[in-house]
Amino acid sequence: DVGFQVICGSASAMLASLDEGATGGVLALAACAPQACQEVYQAWKDHDAKLADEKQKRIAGANKRIVGDLGISGVKYACDFNGYYGGRSRAPLLAVTAEEKVEIESLLAEIRD
Repeated sequence: DVGFQVICGSASAMLASLDEGATGGVLALAACAPQACQEVYQAWKDHDAKLADEKQKRIAGANKRIVGDLGISGVKYACDFNGYYGGRSRAPLLAVTAEEKVEIESLLAEIRD
């Protein structure tokens, strides 16, 4: 008998995945906002559904825009902004624009580590 565990791969689906049996997550958003991602898991683990839902909603929009839309360049800038090392994107990827930087900063304002 071989056991296995299911791990969530999207911060936007973290809570729903945990509710369906996932045991954790490997989340791109955790590179730039690990505490915010961990708070979803911790609230779920503590059986605090209301808090888990609030924490999930707090990261979902940032995840969709930064990871989903802006991709690697967005995550790299978000890491730099939150005090981690993101660095520059390598060619052929372009860096985020000044407008996108402002947007990322706004999205992360509530979930800075």
